[in-house]
Amino acid sequence: MRMSEQYGQYRMELDNTGGKSLSVARGRGAVSSVSQDATALAIDVLKDGGNAFDAAFVLAFALAVSHPQAGNLGGGGYLLFKESQSDVPVVYNYRERSSAQARYEKYLTDKGEADPALTSLGPPSVCVPGTVKAFFTLQKEYGALKAKDLLRTLADLARQGCRITGYQAQCLNRLRPSLNQSPGTRKILVKEKGPFQQGDLLQNPDLAHTFEVLAEDGSASFYRGEIAERIEQNLTTNGGFVSVEDLMKYDINICKPIATELNGYNIWTVPPEGGGSILIEIINILKHEGFFNIEPYTTDYYHYLAQAAKIAFVDRMDYMGDCSFGDNDTYAAISSDKSNLHRFNLIEADRDIPTDEYLLKLNKNETAAMLRGEGGSSNTTHFSIVDTQGNAVSNSYTLNLRYGSKWTVEGTGILMNGSTDCFSFIPGKPNYFGVIGNSANQFAPDKRPSSNMSPVLVTRGKDVHLLIGSPGGPTIPTSIAGVLYSVLVHGVDPRVGISEGRIHHQAWPDTLFHEDDTSLIAKLDTLAAKDYTIEQRHELIGDMQAVFRDKNGYVAISDHRREGAAGAL
Repeated sequence: MRMSEQYGQYRMELDNTGGKSLSVARGRGAVSSVSQDATALAIDVLKDGGNAFDAAFVLAFALAVSHPQAGNLGGGGYLLFKESQSDVPVVYNYRERSSAQARYEKYLTDKGEADPALTSLGPPSVCVPGTVKAFFTLQKEYGALKAKDLLRTLADLARQGCRITGYQAQCLNRLRPSLNQSPGTRKILVKEKGPFQQGDLLQNPDLAHTFEVLAEDGSASFYRGEIAERIEQNLTTNGGFVSVEDLMKYDINICKPIATELNGYNIWTVPPEGGGSILIEIINILKHEGFFNIEPYTTDYYHYLAQAAKIAFVDRMDYMGDCSFGDNDTYAAISSDKSNLHRFNLIEADRDIPTDEYLLKLNKNETAAMLRGEGGSSNTTHFSIVDTQGNAVSNSYTLNLRYGSKWTVEGTGILMNGSTDCFSFIPGKPNYFGVIGNSANQFAPDKRPSSNMSPVLVTRGKDVHLLIGSPGGPTIPTSIAGVLYSVLVHGVDPRVGISEGRIHHQAWPDTLFHEDDTSLIAKLDTLAAKDYTIEQRHELIGDMQAVFRDKNGYVAISDHRREGAAGAL
């Protein structure tokens, strides 16, 4: 059985029922997120004298109530932010770490294959979370308000609850069997009688208590106090590995972003093990007059974007993991003009070059040999915030898949990540997303798994011009690259760019995926004539949350794909 087939019981297909129009708001400061309740709360913080960092603190934790499939206290991600007068943004890498007690062989079946029932579901799949430490650190260092007051507001929200969208109702109903396996999750996310409906109320009184504990004792209670002890007791009793010692050792990695220049704009994103390097390579490969002259969202535009994405995903096999720039030639090459020109020149205008052929053209002999031995969504969310002073936050975080491990620590209301599945267990085998595992990301204790998350911050001089990000696993960098080129090079209105139909290619499988979008489907015959294998995704690709600057101020844009909300003041 192929690894990708083993995930069948954990997958779900969604009706393509995203709203038909974007949510847009204009003002002196702006917020975009997947949740109307969380966006409104963040706007209230800005109105009450808070800055972007206070608003980010509230928004990140509010999403654990209003968008629990990805909003979290029990997960991790990447926080890219910039103070108004600084020249360079800062990255907080708060990706989860595997437990020091976890062992590779514990996740294997009798046949020596990784078992998704252990890597993606329940206590064994849980890694040490970083969200709480990251946002407490951000707010303490840069915020203007008292964390205690913000947390009391969050406790009220969790106790009162939030109304769910149609999209959330679908997710909860279709994943009910998995969610029902955890007593703590069943209490919050499983309806006793009948299916969930749009407008139903989700309340989390245990999480309200957790916010109150955090208000009194700070993040220390999560990493060494009452909450930490509850996490260890509940997880280890049920087959997990995360301990108080793991939590005490956890720290965020504060680092520099990686960047590229495009048409006078600086594009900043996160380094590996995050997915920003894939995005940067796609942009750099296409930084050529031959692509600049192609009109956005034409068949040729999609073709070149798909080919550059294939090359970038082939290259990621050589380095994607916890690596440094100077230690890996392929990673270093993503910023080399010579290397990127060579890759652009490999693309042929009239045909889809098969992935295996790219392996030969790029001299990836070791990768090809590994793959010959093969035998045959994700749930992240993003939010963007700019305040009236020009401080900016672009944040992507996750529980992995939808609702992470599906396991809630009893008495806390904290839904935990299932991020062990983001590691590679068998190099050459695909994970849930069909992305091929590599040796750099092979599972080991006390290690951060690789990610496709790519929060973006675009500047011109010191001024923030655009913030953007999306969920979607490997579709994140490909989706964002297409929008950035159309907006920054061709002057397409970001509202148009975010609304356009999306395609995706990740080299393996050697398939061009597309949304069920009328204008896009009309172009597929021309793409098929270039010898692509084409397949429709069973749900919409991504969910862009953006803020951009025009001559009149900031405009927040929330994608129509998951019924999000923009706000401004």
